Amino acid sequence: MSGPKVVRIVTAEELLALREAMLHRLDQAVARWQAQCERVGERDASAVAAVVARRQALQALLADSDNTRYAMLIEAETAFLQADTRDREARAIDRAAAGRQQQRRQRDNAAAVLNTLQDRSVDADAGLLQVLQALADGHPGTDAEAVLARAFALLSPPDAQATLSDDQRALAAALQTATSTPTPTLADWAARQPADPEREARLLRVDRHIAELQLLQGAAVAAPYLEALHKAEQETAPQRRNLLLDSLVLELAAASAAFAQRRTQLERLQDVASRLTAVDPAEHAPLLTRVAACSTDTALPLLTELTLQCDTALASHQQALAAVSRRQAVLDGLASLGYEVREGMATAWQNTGAVVLKKAATPGYGVEVGGQADGGRLQVRAVALAADRDRNRDRDIETLWCGEFGRLQALLHGQGTALVIERALGVGEVPLKENIPTATQSDQVPVSHARSGPT
Repeated sequence: MSGPKVVRIVTAEELLALREAMLHRLDQAVARWQAQCERVGERDASAVAAVVARRQALQALLADSDNTRYAMLIEAETAFLQADTRDREARAIDRAAAGRQQQRRQRDNAAAVLNTLQDRSVDADAGLLQVLQALADGHPGTDAEAVLARAFALLSPPDAQATLSDDQRALAAALQTATSTPTPTLADWAARQPADPEREARLLRVDRHIAELQLLQGAAVAAPYLEALHKAEQETAPQRRNLLLDSLVLELAAASAAFAQRRTQLERLQDVASRLTAVDPAEHAPLLTRVAACSTDTALPLLTELTLQCDTALASHQQALAAVSRRQAVLDGLASLGYEVREGMATAWQNTGAVVLKKAATPGYGVEVGGQADGGRLQVRAVALAADRDRNRDRDIETLWCGEFGRLQALLHGQGTALVIERALGVGEVPLKENIPTATQSDQVPVSHARSGPT
């Protein structure tokens, strides 16, 4: 197939730019991972060192021309960071939920002990009763367990041992060896309190959701749900209380899912905006300002819209750079094969859609390269530069161009640029296109004056 060809070109510069973009995206993921580990109290120096080492190894592979393999390595590391972040968040949430469960047990125990003290009319210190009441109202202190132990001790029977003689205490000890039971502890007493498994199961789910909201979104976001939980716990009718708790679980689950969607989209937006900032911050300053104002509280539709705008702007910039690189790669390659490449040809190609290059060894003929380089597809073909020529040479010129095109492919491949034929016609399958220079143009032939063979 030595006639006109449609080819796709991807230059070494494009491939390198793609790998650099991949590495930049990984850097964003590493930064988020480190920040979140610090935030949730899960920072691990050895893990940080391992991540940094793997990132440096990927930096060293940047010159590798195998983009498919490089993309797989980047995606694997990014996926690991995302999964590890979620694992560390889950551990922190579990700890926070366990803390909430412990506080609830302390609150319930405080209320039970306080009621028992009041029922028995036990003479207790006013300060202790005040602290115990605060604990029962859901305001735990740093010494909650000590307060409960002191209060529970007041429920124990008076120590009669202090009024007995040594002989009496010895006799009492001998009599207790077979018949007495151990003195109950606070834990024993708490374990014997009435339990409500259905309530506990619901509260466990609520506690985990609230712990997640507090940890990932902040206390202000969790506050309305804490108020709803307080109202539900004040409900004395079990069925009504369980209904309120079930409804709260659904609301919390929906809030968590919505946050996860917004966070994922925000990360995507920040990644592409960061790349846009690196290449062309001035032109897109208003857009980047809007992006900088976004957070996980920003509405999902707006995050999605801004991401699309950044994607479009970045793609346009990358296509423009790629087009310049592609045109220059082809022109440089043809120059290496002996074709005349003059200053301004790349600009002329961009402006007119195609240029024709001549070669001293084949007078009266040339090679036309054209097409929108932005998309990566180009058209290349041998052309005649004169109408009054020996048309018997046309077939020989196409055959000659076939060999030169193969040399061009090999030359570009050696430089890391891929030039792939997507469609081609055979030698002589269509008449050789004529591209007749105007009187005012000698260095390059405008496509507008071209015609495909005789009519």
